[in-house]
Amino acid sequence: METTHKDKFESLWKDFIALFKGKLIEVSKKQKLTTPLARLILTDAASTWFSDYEINGRWLKKLTQEDASRAKLVRDILEKDMTLQEVHKKGELPIICDLLLPLATAGVGFAVSYYLGADRLVQTLSALIPGALTYPGVRMLRKSQIENNKQVAIDQYVAQLEKYYNSILSVISF
Repeated sequence: METTHKDKFESLWKDFIALFKGKLIEVSKKQKLTTPLARLILTDAASTWFSDYEINGRWLKKLTQEDASRAKLVRDILEKDMTLQEVHKKGELPIICDLLLPLATAGVGFAVSYYLGADRLVQTLSALIPGALTYPGVRMLRKSQIENNKQVAIDQYVAQLEKYYNSILSVISF
């Protein structure tokens, strides 16, 4: 096939990946990103390859006019084969830890001061200060875990599309 089809496809694929990744990021800001949701986003982004109103669709239509058999293979990859597998995420602290860990540190602070025979003010401060200091740290840790998992998932979903890109390249590069 002409080099222009390959070059044009490579350019269009970069835009397609940018569209897909952008939608993943946008949706992940509003709700938890799950594999079924990522697949839905992929299906929506992939629809650009089948629309006469999108540049991707016009490229595939032109390929169909010039070489229908190769275009069918490309269409099948995009329409039937391209999917996403579940990604593995690291564990995240549950939201209940936002309260449990500060309460536990407050309890330990109180218990130590009580055991040492401190007066009520010291016991109270020994409970409040560790609890108050632990709370923002636990929240930041949990939010960091969530953000990290979100970014890892997005990167893994995008990386899974590489094999489809290579398959299409092999079809149109003959």
